[in-house]
Amino acid sequence: MKIEIFLRQCYYSPNSSIPNRLRPEWFDKQKIFNNFKFTINSDIANYNIIYDECYGPIDATFLSDETNAYIINCGNESESFLKTLEIVESKNLDDDTIIYFLEDDYLHKENWCEILLEAFTLPIHYVSLYDHLDKYLHYTNLTSTIYHTHSVHWRTVPSTCNTYATKMGQLKEDVNIHKHFSAASPDGISMDHAKFTQLGNMGKVLITPLPGYSTHCDQYQSPTIDWSSYI
Repeated sequence: MKIEIFLRQCYYSPNSSIPNRLRPEWFDKQKIFNNFKFTINSDIANYNIIYDECYGPIDATFLSDETNAYIINCGNESESFLKTLEIVESKNLDDDTIIYFLEDDYLHKENWCEILLEAFTLPIHYVSLYDHLDKYLHYTNLTSTIYHTHSVHWRTVPSTCNTYATKMGQLKEDVNIHKHFSAASPDGISMDHAKFTQLGNMGKVLITPLPGYSTHCDQYQSPTIDWSSYI
């Protein structure tokens, strides 16, 4: 199996101004991208940058020398995700290709590519490498099925953010769901919780590792790990 990564980047994101977006003091997009480049295993993973130029050109950023970039002009998260789906669909990838939709504020541990491959040996449909802290704080009655692969334990979860992986064949099967919960957004932010709730109601299984192999860089970082040491 091969991993094809679609990394969404932008000069500025309106999402950074929403009330619950509290960044850690070490947050730095360039350093997060450096972490991504340092930890990716290029033998099994390829990355594509989807750059939204609505608020600033790519040439004014640390991505100016990147050659594998698609330029879009959207201005909000939901529109950029819909454009990303169009790009993925245009590439005619094999059904067994793992598609990793990645936003530009996620930090990774070493070996995350290998761990992602392990996840897809399980009877599941979707994977996030982010062990959501809010699942422990706000879902006190959450019941999960626990799996294990060679290197890590996994739990089922009801939802994740719009950074996740699935196989291309699964994406084709569910693509109208993914499109709907972005296109129907009232505020320019994909309704990821509603989307994965709907997919779960359809029998699609989403898992995350214990502990996480990535974190969203906000106040709900994956627990038990000093993420500042990875920046």
